[in-house]
Amino acid sequence: MGLAVGQEVTQTANTLYSLKAKNGKPDWNDLDKIVGDWEPKLFVLGNPLNMDGSKSKIKEHSDRFSNLIRERYKVPVELVDERLTTKEATSRMKLKEIISNKKYLNRHSLSAKIILESWFREKK
Repeated sequence: MGLAVGQEVTQTANTLYSLKAKNGKPDWNDLDKIVGDWEPKLFVLGNPLNMDGSKSKIKEHSDRFSNLIRERYKVPVELVDERLTTKEATSRMKLKEIISNKKYLNRHSLSAKIILESWFREKK
């Protein structure tokens, strides 16, 4: 699960890191610490859709996760289309010539950054 943070005033986003998840569930203790450190006013989560815009197989899990985030942290959640973000992240990483086994894990946080950048663009 990739994480990124952003600043709405400057409309900039930065990668944090990736959190490991077991069976699609994050380590809530790790996530609690991150939320406590950053005190987000909004969560922007990827919305997993198929290329034709229909719901993907994991959409139900994603919706459940966004509801858990909303309930647990009492912070609004907005969903952003995440189609092709992993491909875009891979392209950006190749351009920077930083692909390695260790950096592969950061592909998720770079995807999160791309999702957040998309949200900023949509809000203009």
